[in-house]
Amino acid sequence: MTTNFTSDIVTSLPEHMLSEILKHAASNSIADFINVKLCCKAFDRASNYENVSLEKVSLVPWHKCEKGFQKRCKAANNAEALYRKGMINCFSRRKSESGLRYLKKATEKGHVEAVYTYGIILICLDGELRKQGLRVLSSLHLPKPNEGSSRMIASCRSKTEKFLRCMWVHVALTGPKGICCNCDCDIEEKPNHSTSTECQTWDASNDVGHCCDYCFWD
Repeated sequence: MTTNFTSDIVTSLPEHMLSEILKHAASNSIADFINVKLCCKAFDRASNYENVSLEKVSLVPWHKCEKGFQKRCKAANNAEALYRKGMINCFSRRKSESGLRYLKKATEKGHVEAVYTYGIILICLDGELRKQGLRVLSSLHLPKPNEGSSRMIASCRSKTEKFLRCMWVHVALTGPKGICCNCDCDIEEKPNHSTSTECQTWDASNDVGHCCDYCFWD
């Protein structure tokens, strides 16, 4: 009787509320998400792998349950899952074209780290791809100097570095070739690179002075 009563309450809730409950369950653990999903048909119908959190899933999943969960998220076009698949294919599985396609999909869904990584990879290439990379990076809509731009970039770099440390890296990026532009940049030195991730929040306005987009991202 108690089970039926609880089921009736759940069924009476709107689907967007059930989806939100499932989302929070996933942010706690995969087991919680699966258990809630299986507890009644209403939750099962409301389960949406596109928007669930992968926070509790390893960047490079090893356990069967994590692999299956992330695979379902990727199939549902979950932005974080697409980003992770793109990173692994690009740097660990020697599937650069496939990896870039996944990163592009994540970028189109507004995934910040995917935008950063995809753009940086493209500006390391030649011709039109480099220009495309700059257009991608410009979509980050960086705030004005001293209003968080350095923190956003540092956060993206930090996650990228953390991801690369979690897997076997078989493909490394080569830096962009010399960029010839007719700007009036006044760059005097490169930003200082610290071994501490917390100290990587260099401020572009203080370290590189006035510069064009090409020089800034280079």
